[in-house]
Amino acid sequence: MTRLLKVDDSNRSDHWFLTAGDRCYYFYEYTAHKGFGFSKVNSFISNLKKPPSQRYEGHYRYKGSAIQEAASLIRGVLEKSPGLVTSATLVPIPPSKPPEHVDYDDRMEQVVNRACAGLQADGRCLIAQKQAYEASHLQGEGGSRIKPVDLQALYSLVAPKPRGTVILIDDVLTTGAHFVAAKGAILAEYPEVQVAGIFLARRAIPAPADDDLEI
Repeated sequence: MTRLLKVDDSNRSDHWFLTAGDRCYYFYEYTAHKGFGFSKVNSFISNLKKPPSQRYEGHYRYKGSAIQEAASLIRGVLEKSPGLVTSATLVPIPPSKPPEHVDYDDRMEQVVNRACAGLQADGRCLIAQKQAYEASHLQGEGGSRIKPVDLQALYSLVAPKPRGTVILIDDVLTTGAHFVAAKGAILAEYPEVQVAGIFLARRAIPAPADDDLEI
């Protein structure tokens, strides 16, 4: 089983909306500013994020295998920690487009559903999104990215009430805005619930190459 790692003081600054009180975990590191051919992880994430508008192109078939790989990772966590199966609700963080949008991508919902299939796990969409916004991986860095407060304003919760622990599931942890917004929306309605996040990868920002430094 691929080891699940925790975001801590050594790397939390890469995800500037997170605080020490946020419990976020990840399997891999996705290297920012590099193409899909840079690493197996970059290729995996690139395949997972293929937009629905490309569904009739030959390479789109790799999206399905990436979804299955992602589901296997999450299922491995459930099988190793059976207490989560009965005590937690697994919730996909909503994509950037709502269901009625032509580019709506339910990849993380599929991941959660497949991960929970055949178990007594509670995996479902708890958060509904009111309108579309530009996907994070298509936005620029820094100030141009959407803020947690703006995202949370787009979210509403769907019944029934979750279990005592909610585990938010998403593909890549970038700034942490989506996690913070989803966590905020849940705690506003259910303040007694514990919220954590599991990500397939965290975005790692590479250090400048030595030969780019001026001495």
